[in-house]
Amino acid sequence: MYLLAAAAVVGLVAAVYLLFIAPSPVKTKDGKTLDLPPLYTGSIPLIGGLVEFIKHPLQAVRAGFKEKGDIFTISMLGKRLTFLIGPKAHEVFFNATDAELGQEEVYKFMTAVFGKGIVYDAPSHIRAQQFKFLGKGLRTERLKSYVPLIVEETRRYLAEKLNEQSGEVDILDTMSELLILTASRCLMGKEVRETLFTQVATLYHDLDQGITPLSVFAPNLPTPAHLKRDRARVEMVKLFTKVIEKRRAQKDIDTSDMLGYLCTVRYKGEGGKEGRLLTTNEITGFLIALLFAGQHTSSVTSTWSILFLLNQKKKGYIHRMEKELAAFADFEKGGAKDVVYDDTTKMEFTEACIQEGLRMYPPLILLMRYCRVGRKYGKYGIPKGDIVVTSPGAAMRLDDVFKSANQYNPERWFTEKDLPKYSFLGFGGGRHACLGGAFAYLQMKTIFTVLFNTYELEAVTTEMPKPNYAAMVVGPHHGTPTRVRYRKKTIKDIKDSLDLKVPEIKSMSTKLEAPADVTAEYTAEEVAKHNKEDDLWIIVDDLVFDVTSYVGQHPGGLRIMKNAGGDSTPGFKGPQHPSHVLTTIMQFCIGKLKK
Repeated sequence: MYLLAAAAVVGLVAAVYLLFIAPSPVKTKDGKTLDLPPLYTGSIPLIGGLVEFIKHPLQAVRAGFKEKGDIFTISMLGKRLTFLIGPKAHEVFFNATDAELGQEEVYKFMTAVFGKGIVYDAPSHIRAQQFKFLGKGLRTERLKSYVPLIVEETRRYLAEKLNEQSGEVDILDTMSELLILTASRCLMGKEVRETLFTQVATLYHDLDQGITPLSVFAPNLPTPAHLKRDRARVEMVKLFTKVIEKRRAQKDIDTSDMLGYLCTVRYKGEGGKEGRLLTTNEITGFLIALLFAGQHTSSVTSTWSILFLLNQKKKGYIHRMEKELAAFADFEKGGAKDVVYDDTTKMEFTEACIQEGLRMYPPLILLMRYCRVGRKYGKYGIPKGDIVVTSPGAAMRLDDVFKSANQYNPERWFTEKDLPKYSFLGFGGGRHACLGGAFAYLQMKTIFTVLFNTYELEAVTTEMPKPNYAAMVVGPHHGTPTRVRYRKKTIKDIKDSLDLKVPEIKSMSTKLEAPADVTAEYTAEEVAKHNKEDDLWIIVDDLVFDVTSYVGQHPGGLRIMKNAGGDSTPGFKGPQHPSHVLTTIMQFCIGKLKK
């Protein structure tokens, strides 16, 4: 209550200030002044939007959308937050260049965790190289080496924690522990997992708890959580310094994990020459960043997905998924076989179950950018200095985009073919889509294969947990709804799942269809002109895609350029691609091939 009262006072002052000192208006090229986006004030004049936003950010965004439409502004402690909600409005957000909408101004608060000169604290030309390092470390050839590690860690954890014939566990805690174990093994290396994991997990916990909503506005305020976070960051660097020095002392450095890979990469020097190696501080920062992204998003998404599947058993989603996963069971020893990367690309319905959980409860409910240059949307102008925000949590529940948007239905990913661009934002979109999306799907599908071939799960209650919007990454609240019963499966149980009859579903062979709002047409000759890494168009199923901004994120690296400016349909439909690429590629669709 005191926080809300204080915010109300400050918000009132800020709102009055913004009323009398309005931002510079945005003008079109012909000199026409654009209107400012409408101001959402909620139920209390001037400050209602702020009070609602602090109390429940997602409800405030949904209320603003309902009252004002797909663009509106909330005054937030002297700052203007302009929201863009819905596929059409998202184009302004995701199609913008870094010169137009910047990230570092709004995500600078993470410097205390990642470190100085890393990611959002780095100059743009350095940050671009850093993202390339991370992107290359998560490409297909490296992902293939991670699958056996995830299988090994999952078996080991389940044998220790779910070691009775039957029992009861908190699935949120289980998935959180399992995801940090598998992520740390793939990213930080065997020596960290075997000898230093307890220390790393403790330090990571302190770093994690040191990022709160307050940190966004005052990241260096000397609160107990911030002080503990800062000490943990120093200790993490000390710990990794020894590991990195030992790894670099090897004659042939083991690069099978992300740690080893980062020990070998170099920045570009002047004139294209080879530059310096990464510092210990940088490597530590990258590993923390990857662990933050991987553990948080995957643990809450896998938890939500499992709870939805268990609470909707009558709809049969879980039975269809178990049938798919039973194809990768070990029918001699029980449990799952030694799954490999190519197996995970065949788990289409399992992936749809995870993707639908991600749509229902995205871990990040807000994505932000700083408006560096005035932007136009419809009749409105977003002025320089605004914080431009989109909300996956609100946008992916719009009924005019997704049918029965508030219902969990993984089958929609096989039936709803005409979704517009930027409708699914589970891993962001555009040039800054999450680099770790492919790793996250891989990690969760591999864990599900072992988990659901070893145990039958049942929800303790049919009540779904409430989302915890007080956290930076939105997961379920702990309690009875997150508890599940487990029973070890017999080989007969797995065979019964495999023999289950279910209707056939769409696969990668399905022909792509253009979103309804994409009407432009291009000849093959026009497409052929765009055949370079910094200007890349491809054709798939007679649709034209501008994938220039995706090149650095492509898990297969520059293999995306194999048919640059030409028809990439056979390669796109290849067995190496899991089904989520259907959703990924559609956001880059710019037109149809003119016959």
